[in-house]
Amino acid sequence: MTRPDAKDTVRVGAIDVGSNSIRLLVADLPGNGGSGLMTIARAGEPCRLGRGLERTGVVEEPLAERAASLVAEFARRARSLGATHFIVGATAALRSAANGTAVAGQIAERSGLPVRILSGEEEARLVYESVVLGLGAPARRSSCVVFDLGGGSTEVVSGLGERAGRWVSLPFGAVSLTERFVHLSPADPAEVRSLEEHVSAEIAARCAEMPESTPVLAGVGGTVTAFAVLDLELPVYEPSRVEGWNIPMERLELVVNRLVGSTEAERRKLTVLGKGRADIMVAGALAVRLLARRFAARGLICSTQGLRYGLARLAIREAAADAGDVGG
Repeated sequence: MTRPDAKDTVRVGAIDVGSNSIRLLVADLPGNGGSGLMTIARAGEPCRLGRGLERTGVVEEPLAERAASLVAEFARRARSLGATHFIVGATAALRSAANGTAVAGQIAERSGLPVRILSGEEEARLVYESVVLGLGAPARRSSCVVFDLGGGSTEVVSGLGERAGRWVSLPFGAVSLTERFVHLSPADPAEVRSLEEHVSAEIAARCAEMPESTPVLAGVGGTVTAFAVLDLELPVYEPSRVEGWNIPMERLELVVNRLVGSTEAERRKLTVLGKGRADIMVAGALAVRLLARRFAARGLICSTQGLRYGLARLAIREAAADAGDVGG
């Protein structure tokens, strides 16, 4: 992507507090809110805020403390790189936890940054915009379906080009599905059937008004990028190779079957899957396959530009609006 003129750019720090991982993006964007974006730094660490949430209804204190420490470290890193505008967005774990507001306050106190608990709609629309803009001109001219498989929820959005239309937030993610259904290694066929029946029923009920097929089906999230890494047979994770990679459906089926048939120990040896993901990859893979089957397309396009990219663009738009208010 072409870099905007330096004099017109603002450096932002965006932190995505997810149910499985916490992710940082430091990027330069046009101060007028344009779509051009230049990545300066990106990082992610597992946190598993959503662990045990379905059972207890609350985020455990050690996990809240780890989240606060990670966000504080990411904020420090972003400041050291010259970021001047920040936004921290939290998703399903804090949205659904009884103590979500308290945990957000704990993170804010440690990092010095306010934490915004996003609604399902806000999350879905930010992800859709980010993915379509990242994929470039073909996606901007096409009907698209974008999904973001997280740890505790899955957002699905259909739209035309950059304009999001219908959206749903499905009440499952790779962490919650694993805790509920996948307990053996490798997964037992009965576990797989139970998970697939549950996910299929949720998709059928909640996505009924969405298109049956789409020219562009794009996915984002750690499970999806792991698919691309495995399909490309990369020795290390390379975002530039993964971004926009198209996996035909027959190859996607092969990746899913490989993961479902593996043990957790075998998956842990695949360092390209990323830290903290080996135990939840089977559930995530099965969910991705069912989503890909539901929205018939020639293949699944993999995106690396998830929620943190949407948050970065939102930070710039809000900064520009604030400057306009002051100027007025």
